Amino acid sequence: MKKITEIEGIKLEDTEIIRTDFFEDYARRLRKNPRELKEYKYHVIEKYNKTRDTALFLDSLKIIAMAEGKISTLAKVTKIERSSVYRMLSKNANPSFHSIMSFVHNLGMDFRLSATTR
Repeated sequence: MKKITEIEGIKLEDTEIIRTDFFEDYARRLRKNPRELKEYKYHVIEKYNKTRDTALFLDSLKIIAMAEGKISTLAKVTKIERSSVYRMLSKNANPSFHSIMSFVHNLGMDFRLSATTR
């Protein structure tokens, strides 16, 4: 079986570049429209509560942090290097609960736990 390395002219190794460009473009858009940024934060929380998709949640936190220009702030507050913050908010990361709570709080979001009935 032939390994697929290219789809419609886009090489698979280029997809991270495309993803990063999207994040930066969308963050720029949100930075220019604070109301849309606020709505996006609510959307991110709703989406996570429905899907429990951690990778999507981390990607969304990265976009919010970029929109607010807070990657450096997150790095200082969490005492983690800036480049490590980017890695921690990446698709395959597994950041600590403490790091996530610190990120969420510093992005103007609240994290609440509740008991579920089974």
